Parts: sequence; structure tokens; C-alpha cells
Amino acid sequence: ILAVFCNLSQYLCIGRFSAVSFQVLGHMKTVCVLILGWLLFDSALTAKNIMGMSVVVIGMIIYSWAVEVAKQATAKSFSMMPVKETDFTEEDVSLLKSGFEINGTKDIELGGATKQ
Repeated sequence: ILAVFCNLSQYLCIGRFSAVSFQVLGHMKTVCVLILGWLLFDSALTAKNIMGMSVVVIGMIIYSWAVEVAKQATAKSFSMMPVKETDFTEEDVSLLKSGFEINGTKDIELGGATKQ
């Protein structure tokens, strides 16, 4: 039953995460399987298993940190970009505010009703 839910959770994650994140999640699944096997079935937990799980957890922490640093750097670079002044006239702005009309019809995406 646990294996079914574990595989189902991975199926739900396909396409929602990047390939690396998906692999990290797969390694975490392996760690959970080893720990649950030790807790539920009293299987042997060797020093090699513990060392492998430690490496996985440390790797996940480093990966999460690196992703956060990359997000912050991207956000910072976008916030430092110069803002261009627009070439809109007041007439353009008023047209945008009032809605866009062509041949007596309002733009449906803006929620306007059709005029005949």
C-alpha cells in the first residue's frame, strides 16, 4: 500500500517539477522507504544505508539553497532593470481606460458587453 501511494505521488509530480527536482524527490522516496522499512519491519539499517541517506538529505538541502539563491538573483536582476518611459499620450491612456471598441463591439476579454 505504501509503495502504491509512493509511486502515485511521483506520477502526480511529473510535469510539475523540473527534471532535477523530480530526481531529488525520487531520492527522498528511497530514503523514506529505507526508514519505513526499518521502523515497520525491523529491517537492518547498516552504516552504509545511514551514510547514503545523510548524503541524500545534505544534497537536498544544498540543492534547495542553490535554487533559492538563483531565484533571488533573478528577482534582483529584474528589479534593477531600468524602467522605460512610455510614449503613450493622454488620449492613448484614456482609450485604454475606457475600453477598446471596434465597430460597436467591446472587447470580450475586458468584460465589455456587445453593442449593436
